Amino acid sequence: MEDSLVTALIISAIGMTLLFLSLILFYGIISLLTAVTRDKPATPPEKTDSAEGQRGAPADRALQAAAIAIALARAEAEGEAGKASASVSLASGDRDVTSWWSLHHQHRLGRKRKPRRLE
Repeated sequence: MEDSLVTALIISAIGMTLLFLSLILFYGIISLLTAVTRDKPATPPEKTDSAEGQRGAPADRALQAAAIAIALARAEAEGEAGKASASVSLASGDRDVTSWWSLHHQHRLGRKRKPRRLE
Protein backbone atom coordinates (compact mmCIF):
# COMPACT_ATOMS: atom_id res chain seq x y z
CA MET A 1 0.00 0.00 0.00
CA GLU A 2 2.76 2.37 0.93
CA ASP A 3 4.65 1.56 -2.27
CA SER A 4 1.72 2.57 -4.52
CA LEU A 5 1.26 5.84 -2.60
CA VAL A 6 4.93 6.77 -3.09
CA THR A 7 4.68 5.89 -6.78
CA ALA A 8 1.58 8.08 -7.17
CA LEU A 9 3.32 10.98 -5.42
CA ILE A 10 6.40 10.64 -7.66
CA ILE A 11 4.26 10.57 -10.81
CA SER A 12 2.31 13.59 -9.57
CA ALA A 13 5.53 15.49 -8.82
CA ILE A 14 6.95 14.71 -12.27
CA GLY A 15 3.68 15.72 -13.94
CA MET A 16 3.45 19.01 -12.00
CA THR A 17 7.08 19.81 -12.79
CA LEU A 18 6.53 19.20 -16.50
CA LEU A 19 3.35 21.29 -16.41
CA PHE A 20 5.04 24.31 -14.83
CA LEU A 21 8.09 24.01 -17.07
CA SER A 22 5.87 23.98 -20.15
CA LEU A 23 3.96 27.01 -18.86
CA ILE A 24 7.24 28.87 -18.34
CA LEU A 25 8.36 27.86 -21.83
CA PHE A 26 5.14 29.13 -23.43
CA TYR A 27 5.37 32.38 -21.45
CA GLY A 28 8.90 32.88 -22.72
CA ILE A 29 7.86 32.20 -26.32
CA ILE A 30 4.97 34.67 -26.07
CA SER A 31 7.23 37.32 -24.51
CA LEU A 32 9.81 36.81 -27.24
CA LEU A 33 7.20 37.07 -30.00
CA THR A 34 5.74 40.28 -28.59
CA ALA A 35 9.21 41.78 -28.23
CA VAL A 36 10.09 40.91 -31.82
CA THR A 37 6.80 42.00 -33.42
CA ARG A 38 6.28 45.18 -31.39
CA ASP A 39 6.22 48.36 -33.48
CA LYS A 40 9.28 50.48 -33.04
CA PRO A 41 8.57 53.94 -31.63
CA ALA A 42 8.71 56.59 -34.30
CA THR A 43 11.52 59.05 -33.99
CA PRO A 44 10.28 62.53 -33.15
CA PRO A 45 10.37 64.96 -36.06
CA GLU A 46 13.44 67.08 -36.27
CA LYS A 47 13.03 70.58 -34.94
CA THR A 48 13.17 73.24 -37.61
CA ASP A 49 14.06 76.87 -37.28
CA SER A 50 11.44 79.03 -35.66
CA ALA A 51 11.03 81.08 -38.86
CA GLU A 52 10.22 77.98 -40.92
CA GLY A 53 7.80 76.74 -38.28
CA GLN A 54 5.97 80.04 -38.23
CA ARG A 55 5.56 80.06 -42.01
CA GLY A 56 3.82 76.66 -41.98
CA ALA A 57 1.60 77.44 -38.99
CA PRO A 58 -1.02 79.66 -40.74
CA ALA A 59 -1.50 77.05 -43.46
CA ASP A 60 -2.04 74.38 -40.80
CA ARG A 61 -4.48 76.62 -38.96
CA ALA A 62 -6.37 77.29 -42.16
CA LEU A 63 -6.64 73.56 -42.88
CA GLN A 64 -7.86 72.91 -39.35
CA ALA A 65 -10.44 75.71 -39.64
CA ALA A 66 -11.65 74.31 -42.96
CA ALA A 67 -11.97 70.81 -41.49
CA ILE A 68 -13.94 72.15 -38.52
CA ALA A 69 -16.23 74.16 -40.81
CA ILE A 70 -16.92 71.11 -42.97
CA ALA A 71 -17.64 68.97 -39.90
CA LEU A 72 -20.05 71.55 -38.51
CA ALA A 73 -21.83 71.91 -41.87
CA ARG A 74 -22.23 68.13 -42.15
CA ALA A 75 -23.52 67.86 -38.59
CA GLU A 76 -26.04 70.63 -39.24
CA ALA A 77 -27.17 69.03 -42.51
CA GLU A 78 -27.56 65.62 -40.87
CA GLY A 79 -29.50 67.23 -38.01
CA GLU A 80 -31.93 68.83 -40.44
CA ALA A 81 -32.33 65.55 -42.32
CA GLY A 82 -33.05 63.76 -39.05
CA LYS A 83 -35.67 66.34 -38.10
CA ALA A 84 -37.35 65.96 -41.48
CA SER A 85 -37.68 62.21 -41.09
CA ALA A 86 -38.79 62.57 -37.47
CA SER A 87 -41.60 64.94 -38.39
CA VAL A 88 -43.70 62.15 -39.92
CA SER A 89 -46.37 61.19 -37.44
CA LEU A 90 -48.17 57.93 -36.89
CA ALA A 91 -51.73 57.41 -38.07
CA SER A 92 -52.93 57.53 -34.49
CA GLY A 93 -51.08 60.85 -34.05
CA ASP A 94 -49.92 60.13 -30.53
CA ARG A 95 -46.18 60.43 -31.20
CA ASP A 96 -43.61 61.22 -33.89
CA VAL A 97 -41.81 58.55 -35.90
CA THR A 98 -38.06 58.48 -35.40
CA SER A 99 -35.56 56.92 -37.74
CA TRP A 100 -35.11 54.00 -35.30
CA TRP A 101 -38.85 53.38 -35.25
CA SER A 102 -39.10 53.37 -39.04
CA LEU A 103 -36.08 51.05 -39.27
CA HIS A 104 -37.78 48.66 -36.85
CA HIS A 105 -40.95 48.61 -38.94
CA GLN A 106 -39.04 48.16 -42.19
CA HIS A 107 -37.26 45.19 -40.65
CA ARG A 108 -40.52 43.63 -39.52
CA LEU A 109 -42.22 44.19 -42.88
CA GLY A 110 -39.23 42.90 -44.83
CA ARG A 111 -39.07 39.58 -43.04
CA LYS A 112 -40.14 36.63 -45.09
CA ARG A 113 -42.65 34.53 -43.26
CA LYS A 114 -43.05 30.83 -43.73
CA PRO A 115 -46.27 29.95 -45.52
CA ARG A 116 -48.78 28.10 -43.42
CA ARG A 117 -49.45 24.58 -44.49
CA LEU A 118 -52.69 22.82 -44.00
CA GLU A 119 -52.19 19.27 -42.97
